[in-house]
Amino acid sequence: MIKAAIVDHHLNNYHAGKFLDLLRGPLACEGVEITTAWESHPTGDDWCAKNGVPRATSIDDAVGDSDAVLLLAPDNIEDHLALANIVLPFGKPTLIDKFLAPTVAEAESIVRLAQLHHAPIVSASSLRYAVELEAKMPEISERQVNEVFVRGMGMWNGYGIHSLSLAIRIMGHKVKRVIDTGTPTARTVTLDFGEERRAVLDVRASSNEWNESGWMFAAKVGERYVSSAVKDYDGFYANLIRRTCRFFKTKDPGIEPEELLAIVAILEAANVSLNTNGEWISL
Repeated sequence: MIKAAIVDHHLNNYHAGKFLDLLRGPLACEGVEITTAWESHPTGDDWCAKNGVPRATSIDDAVGDSDAVLLLAPDNIEDHLALANIVLPFGKPTLIDKFLAPTVAEAESIVRLAQLHHAPIVSASSLRYAVELEAKMPEISERQVNEVFVRGMGMWNGYGIHSLSLAIRIMGHKVKRVIDTGTPTARTVTLDFGEERRAVLDVRASSNEWNESGWMFAAKVGERYVSSAVKDYDGFYANLIRRTCRFFKTKDPGIEPEELLAIVAILEAANVSLNTNGEWISL
């Protein structure tokens, strides 16, 4: 049994509860158990008491007593570097939720820290492993894809990663330049891979986004599009945690640091483009 710790900003978030439920329920056979948790800014009910998870007295105790770490803070990506500064020196395999950091500079600091302490790290949106995308990947990967369209929801700074992950899974991470010709709540982000290969992301935030702006992807394979709406939300969380369990056992992240940094660079470049009236930003 692998003993895993949750390190978080506040434990009363959807990811902490969902990941715990998966590891205790349908993925209990993976042999990873949440044995302790720690949060820097507790909110609401006592999450540990409510869920029967021992509360660590310090972040050092949480990580030191564990074999692996789930560094979450999905609503506070800006805290990832500060948390990583304490977690990664222990050298434990660590999942960093969603994406590494809000800026390339901070993401590079996390990667350097992980390399210095030989701490295997991985970071991914669960949408990277959407059930519907997994089903289509054999067909998509048959030929080079030159055109992709992704629709998604939410504000770019917290939710853009999900739409981006669908595009990157299909086309790769070697983006040459980025442009955002949208608005703060309706982002229209184009990724230029060169050689006439582009992906367009339409990411919209609204009060009814969960009903009206669900994720979908379309990849042009040859002369036809392969597309699907993402509907199995439980499935993509399960796929992420299944891969995380494999990572904890093998210490093989399956995603290179170069890609983790490229993802942050794309997210950051889209913001720069939006704030400069839609200019192309080279990466």
